[in-house]
Amino acid sequence: MGIDLARAALCLVDVQNGFITPDSAPVVPKIVQIAEQWVQTGQPIILTRFRNHPDSPYERLIGWRELHNSPAIDLVDELSRFTHHPTAVVVDKFFYTALTSEVVAVLQQHEVTDIVIAGIATDACVLKSSLDAFEMGYTPWIVRDAVRSSTTRHNAREIHDSALLLLGRLVGDGQLIESQVVLEALTTRT
Repeated sequence: MGIDLARAALCLVDVQNGFITPDSAPVVPKIVQIAEQWVQTGQPIILTRFRNHPDSPYERLIGWRELHNSPAIDLVDELSRFTHHPTAVVVDKFFYTALTSEVVAVLQQHEVTDIVIAGIATDACVLKSSLDAFEMGYTPWIVRDAVRSSTTRHNAREIHDSALLLLGRLVGDGQLIESQVVLEALTTRT
């Protein structure tokens, strides 16, 4: 079983300036490479932006007070050229999941069954989005080398690896794929 590209969407989760760290930065070129190929398919490309707000659960419970304003909330420059593409949808979100009501409406409109997921952070928004996709009946495909943790309070590599381990257990090891698999499928299709 592979990605049904005719019924797929690409979801780029929170690839924002405020989430770029030495640990997360290396995935940006892979994400851009996938996006460059993806826009040629005519299938939806969803770019999410996390926005924090004063007195959010992130501030109250975790003590995390980042991503309130530009430039932290802005998508990385490398992705800005995709935001105006006819199949692109940019969605602001205030919680972990990328599957907001706006995103779900886009998925339904395009009769999407498969969601290819890349972005930041493996242990937070990517994890929650993948689990929500699974529970909503979509087939999530997590691009292992195009997701990364941005944590600075813990060991980012350990947190990333732990999240991938959980994703494999909770949505299936076969749903963790490499960017090369996506790129080859896209090349074959176009």
